[in-house]
Amino acid sequence: MAGPVTKSVLLRKRSCVSLGALLLALLLTTGVKPAVAEDLSKKYPASLDFSKQPRSYNTATEKEDVWSLSSFDFKLADRFEVKLGAAQVALGRHDKNVLWAAVFPDKPGEIVTASAGKGEQVTSVWLRFHPARLGELFPANTVVEQGNAALIKQANGLASHKMRSSWHKNGRPMVPLHESIIIDLETKEGSRRFYVIDTKQQTVKYVDAFRNRVLPVVVPFKPGAGADIFDKVWNAFDREYAMFVIKPDVKWQKLRDQYRPQAVAAKTNRELADVLSEMLTHLKDLHVYVLVDGKFVKGFNRERFFNASPAAAPHLIGQLNRVRGMRWGRTKDDIGYIAVDSLSNAALPDEFQTALKQMRGTHGLILDLRANGGGAEPLAMKMAGYFLDQPRLYAMHQYRSGPQHTDLGAKQKRNFSPNEEWYYRGPVVVLLGEKTMSSAEAFALMLAECPNVTTLGDRTAGSSGNPRRIDAGAGIIVNLPRWIPLDVNGKSFDTVGVQPDIKVQAAPKDFTKTEDPVLTAALKRLRKNSPNEPGRSEETLIPRK
Repeated sequence: MAGPVTKSVLLRKRSCVSLGALLLALLLTTGVKPAVAEDLSKKYPASLDFSKQPRSYNTATEKEDVWSLSSFDFKLADRFEVKLGAAQVALGRHDKNVLWAAVFPDKPGEIVTASAGKGEQVTSVWLRFHPARLGELFPANTVVEQGNAALIKQANGLASHKMRSSWHKNGRPMVPLHESIIIDLETKEGSRRFYVIDTKQQTVKYVDAFRNRVLPVVVPFKPGAGADIFDKVWNAFDREYAMFVIKPDVKWQKLRDQYRPQAVAAKTNRELADVLSEMLTHLKDLHVYVLVDGKFVKGFNRERFFNASPAAAPHLIGQLNRVRGMRWGRTKDDIGYIAVDSLSNAALPDEFQTALKQMRGTHGLILDLRANGGGAEPLAMKMAGYFLDQPRLYAMHQYRSGPQHTDLGAKQKRNFSPNEEWYYRGPVVVLLGEKTMSSAEAFALMLAECPNVTTLGDRTAGSSGNPRRIDAGAGIIVNLPRWIPLDVNGKSFDTVGVQPDIKVQAAPKDFTKTEDPVLTAALKRLRKNSPNEPGRSEETLIPRK
């Protein structure tokens, strides 16, 4: 048992309490805040790693992801250093993994050491890094407190401008190598300074190609100037967007009441573009997006798994030929392979015929649409005709027909016809996935109507809208889809996509530089009933006449 507390001990305790209270009062009266050491590596534990199979991620930045810094300093030996005083940092994260950071100093910082840009004043820092290095870049003793959430829009604007310069896929961030750090600076002198850091090799590479690709200067609005632009966009969707009827949770009038005051208060075209994009994300439509000064504004996106490994195709098929938008080849045992990766090259139908003629003598063909994000549907019709026996219906659609959201016109049918010269009558396996989108989904629907076709893989994106672009003014462009996409049974495939005949379950880790489970499954299916010896199959590509 403890003994009695002596008078001297009590006096010492009272002195300590009085001294602590005095120090706290002094801090409060002088305006100095006690330092808060926030360990960001614990708040944002890393679980993602670099992947040899390119994979990108959606990111979010919420108010709790903005932090005040007492300083920011990055130094690599005597080769490079950038130094800022007090600053704010906004973090872009996927789940808890931070994939990018935007740092805005209270006062311009300095490029202290560099092969180019030394002495220039830094107005913003864009950082790409492995999520496990967050705590190293922003040490706990520099993280003061939660930051100003108003910087989120500025950070997203910087991310939109910078993302496609480093460690990205289709404008979304990938996880960099652990040793790789990108430091991308905007300077008061008007130059953009881009540095690639390799901490393992202890090297700094300066990329001068980005020097003049600076963040566009924001042009101020007159007070209230955003109202007319907002009304133009809102009214266009109100009159023309057909999919309100299949999205009953969207309260369009309430969204106007919520976002119009923000549009009126917008001080720049970028602020207004952010307001429009935020409103339109409620539609959850991959075909709806906003551009400002030619740059995409962050809007709705959903994670779509790319169930393919283009790098593995040569290992599984053999040497491939390539033109813009297409790859093709054939295996040693006479299985043909044609990957149509886009529908944007007007010469594609002629190139496709050339490739198809090289498939003579094959006893089966794989058409790979997994990387195809769409383009021109008429190009798809010309290519699909080689596999068709007679004219067929492949899809339908509906437009708006009146002012009410429920006013829809008649279902319009879309048909396609056989190619007049050639017919491929052998078995065909069409590969699909969530990256198959827009006109490529129409292509998939066409092929699904061909008698010898089996679709295989995963569902498609579920987004096809025949959009038009609204030139809203002030450098703002908005993409407006106008129809409801329907399959041959008149059922909408928006959001749910086109389902394959055979679904192949596979995880991202299963796709490597040499392995592609979906392509392997297609090869296995075609080999199951093929001749044992190459060159023993009957002619599968025949003239129509």
